[in-house]
Amino acid sequence: MVSVIVPVYKSEQTLTRCVDSLLAQDYEDIEILLIVDGPPDGSGILADELAKKDRRIRVINQVNQGVSKARNRGITEARGEYIRFLDSDDYVGEHSISPMVKQMEQDGSDMVIAGYDHLYFGSRIPKIPPVSGYFSMEKAETQDVLCRLYEAGFLNMPWNKLFRREKIAAQFPTDRTLGEDLLFNMEYISKLSGFSVVTDSVCMYIQDDRGTTLSTKKRNDKIETALYLYRKSKEFFVGLGVEKGEKLAFLDTKVITTFLDEVEMTGFSDAGTGERKQEIQSFADATAEFLHGDEPRIIRLTKLDYKIIYFFLKRKSISITMLLVWLRTIVVKLVRKGRRG
Repeated sequence: MVSVIVPVYKSEQTLTRCVDSLLAQDYEDIEILLIVDGPPDGSGILADELAKKDRRIRVINQVNQGVSKARNRGITEARGEYIRFLDSDDYVGEHSISPMVKQMEQDGSDMVIAGYDHLYFGSRIPKIPPVSGYFSMEKAETQDVLCRLYEAGFLNMPWNKLFRREKIAAQFPTDRTLGEDLLFNMEYISKLSGFSVVTDSVCMYIQDDRGTTLSTKKRNDKIETALYLYRKSKEFFVGLGVEKGEKLAFLDTKVITTFLDEVEMTGFSDAGTGERKQEIQSFADATAEFLHGDEPRIIRLTKLDYKIIYFFLKRKSISITMLLVWLRTIVVKLVRKGRRG
């Protein structure tokens, strides 16, 4: 049996779609754990109503403690041999679980990593892993496979994976609100004998206009989190035997692209010019400090907008950076408008 853990919080508009997509699976031996995390809306009431539709749905209520504790509660309550996670604002196709179970049993692996579809501002972008097959942790080439999966963004999230419940030794960290998924996954992978990768799409991951709010706390959290995950990720790969330097250059690049993403997002903020300038300045300072750290950094950017903005950001040319972000924002909005039209 597969236990699907769905944290429920402020999901009145999306929970029915999420649950219905799970009930429509061609793999029927599942239980759906709706962990109602003290939502301020009617999500909990909706969860109870949905549970009446199918005996495979269980509702578990708790006071609001955040998504990590909700997922941990689900792990504790799960009865299935396998664990699957899904966010309440996402949904799955009817063949979402069966390919992963089939591969898990065929390979005797402890985890399956799969592809997904990124529904981004009206566009559907298939995300396919760069490799497929079974990979033993005892083989040296598996190090390179994990590096490629990390760099391509397939190790971060929990919802494109199938876990073996008995192998979960450490739950999601509850002392962080960003990056906890990656930390959980790396801890789990470090204890495995092997894992499988399939190219099937197992989740519709939705990202739309949720807005962005600038604040000193948010800014500091993003910077601190990016650097913390950098250190933990480096520890993870070095622990697997990956040499520092060229082979881990993607981790250096990840920090910079995270900073660049935040800088580019200031173009969509309703904050005033002064606040946006302060935001960009903070990332320029963080970039300079990171580049002049104890170890040499290897930065390899591929996107043209990253390259251009990075050139001025690392030189702390704030006014030019703001102008470039503004121009990029106009182009992005026009493209999105064209897609929706």
